[in-house]
Amino acid sequence: MRWLLLMITLFCNAYSFAFNPNDEKKITVLKHFDVPASFLRDPYLDDMYVAQKRDCTENGFANSPENADILIPMLSSLISQSDLPSEFLFVALAESGLDSLSTSSQGAGGIWQFMATTGRLHGLKITPYVDERRDHLKSTRAAITYLSQLHRQFGKWYLAIIAYNCGDGRLSKAIRKAGSDDLAVLANPNKGYIPPESRRYIRKIIALALLASDQVFLEQIQYDHLIGVASENPIATVYLPEGEEINHIAAVLQMPKKKLLLLNTHLRRGVTPPSKDMYPVYIPEAKLELFRQTYRTKALKGYFVMHRTKAGENLATLSKQYNVPTAAIRVENMMGDRDELHLNRSIKIPINQGFIRHAALDMPQPVETKVSVVKLYNAAIEQLKEKSPFSKSKAKENDEEVRIND
Repeated sequence: MRWLLLMITLFCNAYSFAFNPNDEKKITVLKHFDVPASFLRDPYLDDMYVAQKRDCTENGFANSPENADILIPMLSSLISQSDLPSEFLFVALAESGLDSLSTSSQGAGGIWQFMATTGRLHGLKITPYVDERRDHLKSTRAAITYLSQLHRQFGKWYLAIIAYNCGDGRLSKAIRKAGSDDLAVLANPNKGYIPPESRRYIRKIIALALLASDQVFLEQIQYDHLIGVASENPIATVYLPEGEEINHIAAVLQMPKKKLLLLNTHLRRGVTPPSKDMYPVYIPEAKLELFRQTYRTKALKGYFVMHRTKAGENLATLSKQYNVPTAAIRVENMMGDRDELHLNRSIKIPINQGFIRHAALDMPQPVETKVSVVKLYNAAIEQLKEKSPFSKSKAKENDEEVRIND
């Protein structure tokens, strides 16, 4: 009996965990993934934790400090606004190391590693000019939507993560075969219910999240200011016409082109795509005011404001108010020489002088005017609201593009 107790003691001493499996912080992390606390005693998780700790000590959480400084606060901000637990930041870290230019051997791309078909299903455009799988904001919103759908389908967050990696059909088949959706059962390497890659994947994400709960470790690798904080999104969105070059924007912002390209890796040719609509380009939030003060487009074709006519107004008064020839107003609105204005008619006023500022445009106007002013100043609706507090406007931004009713 003594011999048996001695052997048990020696075995327990021979295998010591890299972390305390009774640590309440780590148990809480597992709860956020819907994983039972007993999984902290999984030896394969412990091995993964050791490997990730070694890798993060040498390289940090992301593939470069610059990527981490920009993308971790952005991801944290967007995830905090969703129903996903904050630890889902580590899904992107496990997928790509936050390298938006990375492409897997299967062709998945971007920080969330979307396949082209899956990306298109979630609204991401892939054309010769743009690959929105590499658009940090759009791909993150698509990933949040996709993971939320998987959670509704399977009922547990760790199952949503596994399905994100191997597909919902493959996971459903594994659950049926195992007769259980318990993680310890599905991830058992001796059973092979889910692919080896998926077993490593879920353990890697959990291990990274456990590491991030260690404040001492974060301070050692100087990531304590980034991880676990739902920071303000450091990226601002501006809307630019087709053919606008990143070179030009970088010069306006007085910043290196390389840093601006890091925010806009989805622009395959370094220019905004051909489109009648304005296209979003990302700049540092700290540079937004400089952009608004100094940016001018190369050409102002198609820029206009919408004016709703009032009593006593005619083409002559509008021409004087906006400094636009009456003939240009007639052409824009297909008016004949004898056509006159009617009360409450919406009139397009073509702007042929760059960024003319009219006091009337800063007052609450019908939705067409406000959206058109946004187009005129190349700014988003929220930027306009900062200047003019009519927050209950019907004009909305869908977080991806301002829709102009031309």
